[in-house]
Amino acid sequence: MTKQPAYEEMLALATALPHEQLAQLVVVLSELSQKRYGTWTALQGIDEVRDYLEWTRFRDSHYADGRRKDPQEFLTEVGEKERPPCHRLFT
Repeated sequence: MTKQPAYEEMLALATALPHEQLAQLVVVLSELSQKRYGTWTALQGIDEVRDYLEWTRFRDSHYADGRRKDPQEFLTEVGEKERPPCHRLFT
């Protein structure tokens, strides 16, 4: 029985690969993972979701006449408030 290499050793070997071979390894590991654990069927409609999100982002970041809102106008409209720096939260 042979001893399996440690995760760190495998990671070092993988990161030392040329880009083409690293890409091939990623594809093979992805296929292996899908065979072993199944596919993510919940993502089948992702194109429709992406289109909806892009449309919503465009709609919310522009005025009705097509002019673009500046970031502060957009944030004010969606109710985002400027947050204090983290050090103020704990003092």
